[in-house]
Order: sequence, then C-alpha cells, then structure tokens
Amino acid sequence: MNDEAWLWRTLVIVVASGATLGLVVRTGLAWITCRHAARRRPELVCAPGLSVFKPLCGLDPGLEDNLRALLLQDYPGMRDGGVQVIFGVTSPTDPALAVARRLASSFPAADIAVVVGDPDAAKNPKVANLLGMAPHARHGLWLVSDSNVRVAPGYLRDMVATLQLRDVGLVANLVVAGDGRGLGSVFEQLQLGGIIAAGVAAGDLIGHPCVIGKSMLLRRDDLSALGGLRAFGDVLGEDYVMGQAFARAGLGVEISSHVVHAEGGAWSLRRFGARHLRWCQMRRWIAPTAYAFEPLLMPSAWALALLVLAFAPAAWAGQAAVSPMGLGALAVLGLAIACAIEGVQARALHHARPSWRRLLATPLKDLAMLALWLAAWVIRGVHWRGHDFRIGPGSRLVDAHATEALEPFLAPSPGEALP
Repeated sequence: MNDEAWLWRTLVIVVASGATLGLVVRTGLAWITCRHAARRRPELVCAPGLSVFKPLCGLDPGLEDNLRALLLQDYPGMRDGGVQVIFGVTSPTDPALAVARRLASSFPAADIAVVVGDPDAAKNPKVANLLGMAPHARHGLWLVSDSNVRVAPGYLRDMVATLQLRDVGLVANLVVAGDGRGLGSVFEQLQLGGIIAAGVAAGDLIGHPCVIGKSMLLRRDDLSALGGLRAFGDVLGEDYVMGQAFARAGLGVEISSHVVHAEGGAWSLRRFGARHLRWCQMRRWIAPTAYAFEPLLMPSAWALALLVLAFAPAAWAGQAAVSPMGLGALAVLGLAIACAIEGVQARALHHARPSWRRLLATPLKDLAMLALWLAAWVIRGVHWRGHDFRIGPGSRLVDAHATEALEPFLAPSPGEALP
C-alpha cells in the first residue's frame, strides 16, 4: 500500500468514526432535550412579589413588543404592585429609553421604574446595567430577562412555580431564536435551539448547570450571600459562573420547561459570527477540556468531510476498501440523519414543524461553528457593545483595545447592533 492510499484510508477511518460518534452523541442529546421540553410544569403554590430586571441597550428588533409581552403577564398581582418592572440603561442617550418611557405611560397601573445607571460599574456591560437597577428593586425575588426575550403569558407563573420546588435557588430556561431574515438568522436558530439548548438540558440532567442569562430567577438574599452582582462583574460568562456558584453553595439550579424566544430580527453572518465567537471564547476559557470535544457535536461537518474524501483521487485510484459511490452514499445518509436530529429537537422546542430549507443549512452552520471553534483557541480579543476586552481563565475580562486585524470581523456593520 503506497503512502497516499494509507493516508486516505486513515483519514476515512478517523472521519467516519467522528461522524458516527457525533451522530450517536447528538441523538442522545436531542432525546434529553425533547424529554426536558415535554416535562410537566409545576403548579404555582403562591404568588410572591418580584422585581423584573430588563437591561436595555439600543433598539433591539421588536423591542417594544418584547417589553409589552412582559407587562401583559397573567401573574397574580401584575397590575396591583405585586410585580415591579425595572427598565435599565447605562447611557442617557440610549434610544431604548424612549421606548421604556412610552410603555410606562401606556401602563399607568403597572409598577415600572426607568433607571439610567453607570456604565463603569463593572467590566461586564450587562452586569454594570444590572448594578444600576438593583438599588431600585423592591422585592426579594429578582428576575433578569433580557431585552430581546419575548415570553408567553404564563412565563412568570412557570418561573416562580419552579423556584418554589424543593432546594431550588436559581431558575433558568432553554432559549430558542425567533424567526428572522438572512442566513445568519437561520444559523442562529439552528445553533441556539440545537446544540446550545441540548447542552443546557444535558447539564441540568447530570447536575452541572449551564445557565444562559437571558432569563434567570433567583432570591436576592441568596445572591447577596454569594457576593452580590459585583462578584460576577468582571467575567464574560457571568451567567454560567453564577449558576456554578449557586450549585457549589448547595442552592439548586433548575432549568424551567418554559422555553423562551430570543427575537433577533435580521441576522447577518457577521453578527452571528461575532456573538458565537464570543460565546466560544467564553466556553474555551471556562471549561477548556469540554470545549476540546465540541467538534463531536457537529456530526454534519464530519459527514461533509467524508463526502469530500469519497471523491478524493485516492478513492478513484482503486485503493478504497469501500467504493467511492458507497462511501458517498454513507456520507449523504449521515448528513440526512444530522438534519433530521435537528428537526426533531426544533419541533419539540418550537412546537411546530421546522422548515426543511432551514434544516438543510445544518452542515453549513456546523462548518461555520467549526471555524469559530478553532478561532477561539487563538483569539483573546472580545468586542462587546462598544467595549474592547481581552479574556482569560474563567472568562475573566481585562480592558484592552481590539487589534486592527480583529476589528473588521468583530465590529458591527454601520447601523447594526451586536447582540
């Protein structure tokens, strides 16, 4: 056997093994996610007062509708002071202020506060915003709900009912992306409602919480015992770090069966790349060992590589144990299974049949994520909402200026806000 044939066969074995293992792992994660989404929601025992933090930054797509959905919740006391809603910004010129004030005037019976905080209160821009809102919170239950989250009428009921379960100290959610325009939006739907949701559900099952901070409910006293918001102000992954801190303190973290939607509007590939490079960097610095195995969660990328190998020169030179057409057929089968897995999970989370056109983009999305996975090993610059940082172990942030080489990729296009 010549060197070319040996190399070809070795590559085929490695890639085929990666695709097979990836499909097995991804199938198991999808099953866990579907079971989680189908869990029975707990009943609300009582309706304590709560303060809802809505950190705002710019005009997110559908912002007013997102905020209105919260004000129309069917939670007891929503309209008689039992629920306080705090809209917060860190700049008096933020255009979201006008939206918040307009809604406050439209709901005169609601308990609404509009707060302008200090952008330098923490390195993490979101935590800085939350620190500005915290002194205005009147209730002992705190719910952080991002500005791009749009929720169903029973959201507050489900969150509080889950917190009332025994030994639960923090409640978070699975998050899926809403419909949007552009290939970046399709990628976002596949990634957020695919492997990210699966990872959160699996972490919940094995007792290793992976909290996504777009929606979190906790008790103020518990957070204070862990050092308060300031304890998480200088890390990029404040949500994950907070969830781990709660778990270590014996305060259970529960992922609610209530799935929330993150409305994103039109997504360019630049916007998708910027967000998920940042998230990849966060995972790479928080859990590098687990991060090293993430390519196994992208089986369609492996199957696509197998398809390429099927038409390599060595395959057509008669050196293959399997015919090129047979190998190509196996690769196509792997791609079909990978897309079907995404479709089954999406249907369970969205309660609707996903578009087949969206599912066919799965291999392209996985290739994009593989590129971002590789980039996160070497890129330490983070550009987030106008701030430039360098990231280190534990996702700790250090002020830094982004290099010129990174700015074309990380900086938003004119008129486009990063998530």
